[in-house]
Formats: sequence, C-alpha cells, structure tokens
Amino acid sequence: SREMDAMPMVEEKSTDEVVQTRFIVQHLPLSNLFKRFQLLSKHLTDSKSDTEECEKAYHIFLRELATYKLNLSKAAVALNTVDRETEMCESSRKEIEGKIEATRKELTALKDELTEEQTQRSHREEYVALAKLINQLPTRKDTKGKIDAVEKELGALLKEQESIETEMTEKRKQFALFFHSLSKLQESFEKAK
Repeated sequence: SREMDAMPMVEEKSTDEVVQTRFIVQHLPLSNLFKRFQLLSKHLTDSKSDTEECEKAYHIFLRELATYKLNLSKAAVALNTVDRETEMCESSRKEIEGKIEATRKELTALKDELTEEQTQRSHREEYVALAKLINQLPTRKDTKGKIDAVEKELGALLKEQESIETEMTEKRKQFALFFHSLSKLQESFEKAK
C-alpha cells in the first residue's frame, strides 16, 4: 500500500487515445516535415513573402527533410539489425535444440551404459562370492586324494570282509562237522553203555 501511495495516480486512457498518442509520437517527424512543407508552400505562394523568407523556409524544410531521411536511415538500420538478430536468435535456438537433442541421446546412451555396468558389477560380485566359497572348499587334488584313500580303505575292508566270510564259512563247516562228530560220538557212547 505504501508503494501505491508513493506512485502518482495515472489517468487511465482509452485504447483509442493510446493509439492516437502512439501514432503522434511515431509520426512526429513526418508531421514536422509536413508543417515545414506547408510553411514553404505558403511562403512560395504568398506574394507578400520576400525571397529571404522563402529561402529561410526552404532551408528549414531541407533540414527537416534531411532529419527525416536520417530517421528513416536509422529505422532501416535498426530494422536490419533486428532482422539479423532474429536470424541469429533463430540460428542459436536451432543450435541449442540440436545440442539438447544430442544431450538427450547421450544421456539415454549413458543410462544404458550405466545399467550394463551395474549388471556386470553385480555379476562380478557374484563371481567373487562364489570364488570365496570355492576357495573355502578343498582343492580337487586333495579331494581326489581323499577319495582314493577312502576307495583303498573300502577295498581293504571288502577284502577283509571276504576273508572273514570265508573264515566264517570254514568255521561253520568245522562246527557243523564238530557237532556232527560230537553227536555220533554221543550216540556211540550211549550205545556202548
């Protein structure tokens, strides 16, 4: 509210008044030139005007015309400058859009590369974990040696088992013969009695 108090109240103008004011400001040099031309015409057509006044009006008109030409030249240069700046801006815009598109493509490629690298890293970590696990286990040579020793021991045990079974079979036969002989001896002893 302080800012509003500090600012002077500006009258609101209608659109027509604004357009008219702009037209007057933009065409003020042309209006001045037209007025100088009318003044020159008046002096030339008026019989009361002397040559000096006509020459003075003529020089004022020429000066005003030169000023108007200068303003037109300035406007042409400004327009040319605006056109060049517009072209430069358009060129810059296209270049920036190209760079943005290239950056987007590069970003997409980098995302794909990052995903691939993350996958490879994950695989490497799995390989390292498996390698640690494998390194905790005995080597193939050690395992083969243990298997060979167990197979040798198993072979020895099988031979021992076979030997024991053979011995047991013989002992059974011997016991069977012994019991058979004992039984015959008992029979003969009982007959003898």
